[in-house]
Amino acid sequence: MSVASSRGARRTAAPPHLHRWLALSACVVTCGCSLNTFERTECATNADCSAFGEASACLPEGFCSGTTGGAGGSSGECSTNQECVTTQGDFHICRKSDFTCVPLLTNLCTSIDGDYVDDNAFIIGSIGPVEGEDASTGRSELNAIELAANDFAKAANGLPARPGTTGRRPYVVIGCNDNGDTPTGVDAAKHLANTVQVPAIIGAAYSGITISMSTEVTIPAGVLTISPSATSVALTDLDDKGLVWRTSPSDIFQGAALAQYAPRVEDEVRDTEIIPAVDPISFTILHKGDAYGEGLAKALEAKLVINGKPALDASNSENYTRFNYGDPDNPSQSPLKYGEAVTTAIGRRSHIIAVFGTSEAINDVIVQIENQWDTGSPPSYRPRFIGSDGVLTTALWDAVSKNNGLRKRITGSVPGTNNPLFQVFKSDFTAKYNDGVSSPDVFGAAGAFDAAYLLAFATVANGDRPETGANLAEALKRMVPPGESKSAAANDISATFQLLSAGKNVDFNGASGPLNFDVETGEAPSDVIIWCMPSDASGNATAGIASGYFFDAAKDALGGTEFGSQCKF
Repeated sequence: MSVASSRGARRTAAPPHLHRWLALSACVVTCGCSLNTFERTECATNADCSAFGEASACLPEGFCSGTTGGAGGSSGECSTNQECVTTQGDFHICRKSDFTCVPLLTNLCTSIDGDYVDDNAFIIGSIGPVEGEDASTGRSELNAIELAANDFAKAANGLPARPGTTGRRPYVVIGCNDNGDTPTGVDAAKHLANTVQVPAIIGAAYSGITISMSTEVTIPAGVLTISPSATSVALTDLDDKGLVWRTSPSDIFQGAALAQYAPRVEDEVRDTEIIPAVDPISFTILHKGDAYGEGLAKALEAKLVINGKPALDASNSENYTRFNYGDPDNPSQSPLKYGEAVTTAIGRRSHIIAVFGTSEAINDVIVQIENQWDTGSPPSYRPRFIGSDGVLTTALWDAVSKNNGLRKRITGSVPGTNNPLFQVFKSDFTAKYNDGVSSPDVFGAAGAFDAAYLLAFATVANGDRPETGANLAEALKRMVPPGESKSAAANDISATFQLLSAGKNVDFNGASGPLNFDVETGEAPSDVIIWCMPSDASGNATAGIASGYFFDAAKDALGGTEFGSQCKF
């Protein structure tokens, strides 16, 4: 999931017998005083700091409290966050790696949730498109993260004190905007990883940004990232040193779900348009030219069967097309071809059009095809659209509006579940946020909520080891079976803390699903929901809902029931 770190490689902890101190006693001769300061001394556990007295503990940053400064014993400009607030103003903290006051906010990182002034605070970052045309995704994810942090504040007064210290820890979230584009996401990651030096980031929302952000920034900086909605297959084999995880599944699962769903849509088309089995139907895939769009398109293409034959079979050469319409986030590498994509789908007289992208897929592709489709030319049907998780945003139902015919012809897939945990999350989210932009139904919201829970539990499971990205990633391995089942739910927080503090594992279940991670890849299989769009009393399209069909990842099979009347073709 992000650029080169100014921190460089972390050094290994010095053993106790190599602890050094610097006695500054020049004033002893002149004024009878003695000043003793200790150089910063690295540590792995509290025991490594015993030489500095009972009060000294191994701080999250990996050095003993009471030992300050860097090489040469410089004491730095601060020792507490409050000092930086006093001297620099609000939204500054004392960075404990070098005792320098640093800002938490920038033009990209504009929100803070939690008591950042407390020196015990557990501070993480969030990166997503909280502004711009993809704001419904970014706002939904950020609100979900803050909702989770609020659960810990209310249910447990924050996080437990680190071993050997006192005082519970506030959970603090810095919210940053990537504006839906890669360079901005990389810049936001630089601030979080290099300036603030957070141990973990939840984000980015999209696969391409996540990959660039991780390879350029967070992996070199040793920061753990957990994406709630990046699904590209390319992430699975990323050389991430164990630092890139995701609560969203690989598109391998979504591709498999869509491959089993497509024949049912074909059956609907044939029944509705009275097309006999001997006559072919036309299937077109239009996709964004990034890792997400191309990866999902290829995952579906590999398993897609139309007209009784594989899509790539020679018999379907005139009936199947896959077209890359470019990447608006990186047009120099993948030029935009929206107009060509639209004319290709229309020229093929496509019966079914799968569109895999993000916000551009809605207004620049789906809406344009619908507007330009010529029903006067035989045949007179209109196409069915199959979307993916990337178009399941408020922008879609806003674009469809009162077009009831189009509404009923758009369905799609989204990883996730409709289980009771999701329903509780949805209810809590809706009760707290009513900004007209965010929604608990937007893909990634539930995954962001789960990621925030996982990081809180990971820092407790980490014990008294330095709070680094690598150590938190190692602690996440204690959230998978076997272990006592615990959930992303406020009433499970204290019991989960107790189990983890006692050295036990838990089997974590989230609002987005069971999250039984493969600890080698940092990702988990997921069921996939087939969604549709209902309408409200005024006839306006509303948030996508579970249709009744779902893909069972464990069984590799599409199950469930037919669509209800509100979404029926």
